Amino acid sequence: MLKHITKAVLAVFFSSAAVFAASPEDLNVALKKAANDDDLGFTRGSFVAAPIPFKNAMIGAGLALGGGYMFQLDESSDTSILGLGAMRSENGSSAFGLMGNLAFSQNKWQLSVAAGKADLFYDLYLGNLAVPIRQDGHLFNSTLLYGLTDELHVGAGLRYLETTIDYATSGGFPPLPDTDLEMGVLSALAKWDTRDDTFSARTGHLINATLSYGEILNQSDRSYTKASALYTGYQPLGPSNSLAYRAAACRSASDAPFFEKCSLGGTDAFRGFSATRYLDDALLSAQVEFRQDLSSRFSAVAFAGVGLTGPDFDSLFSSPLRSAGGLGLRFQLSKKFKAVFSVDMSVNDEHEDILYIYVGQRF
Repeated sequence: MLKHITKAVLAVFFSSAAVFAASPEDLNVALKKAANDDDLGFTRGSFVAAPIPFKNAMIGAGLALGGGYMFQLDESSDTSILGLGAMRSENGSSAFGLMGNLAFSQNKWQLSVAAGKADLFYDLYLGNLAVPIRQDGHLFNSTLLYGLTDELHVGAGLRYLETTIDYATSGGFPPLPDTDLEMGVLSALAKWDTRDDTFSARTGHLINATLSYGEILNQSDRSYTKASALYTGYQPLGPSNSLAYRAAACRSASDAPFFEKCSLGGTDAFRGFSATRYLDDALLSAQVEFRQDLSSRFSAVAFAGVGLTGPDFDSLFSSPLRSAGGLGLRFQLSKKFKAVFSVDMSVNDEHEDILYIYVGQRF
């Protein structure tokens, strides 16, 4: 959980600020396009800053603040960004960090480096029992991608995490797993992106695949693997409406820490459940969203999804099918770019309703 939230805070101005939510490139691309007409070189950049409200099922409502310096190193490369962000939510969770995204050599190479600290309060589900958890720690994350073509990128990621976990209140709860961890993770990454627009695509697809190997550095002989794949597609239905859909698959080893497990909501941006409600070693999910323009700046969405979690793929279809759906509104933040402010209300099959507030489309 710490990994997802800290990375979201670090990307707060450059991506959607919702924790466990939203496509991770929307505002980043807005900055890139805004800077494309500026002179080239580090000293010819621009400073930017923004507050971003959010609300989600895990840490509640809050405000994220971000600021950065953006510049373009050569004519064909995307805009590079150096920035910082901070977040605080209504339940006392907080995080801050620094981030750098560099694009160079005619956009063939893309380097991202981030470091941050988080102190989080959330409920962890032990079976059907929700127990209050406090997790804090330090995170370093880096990725390096190489463009084989304009649409296909491959690369690697390196992550270091030091975290402690304890109950937020006393109450005679059972012992927690993985209360003190120091870990390193090495990942192989692939991305295939044919979307016509990164903010609110109407055609094309985005495929992200990750294969990770992690080691628990402060425990002897403990390692794990994890693989995930996300396919997101877009289909226009008419001049003012379209469909967006996502399929997700995830498999983690049984030795993975609980916050590295496959998560309905954390792995796939599924709306309707807390990202700590259904954690397991295998996941399959599917989501669809209908998008309808109401005016030049306002639009509405209707969404639904189903998901399965279990100890392995063979047992998934004997597990209970989880489902959720809902309605949402979108407001386009700029006439020039299609980055949106989003408000969604979801209802799940357990008759729970959850409000989400974030920047960007969900996927």
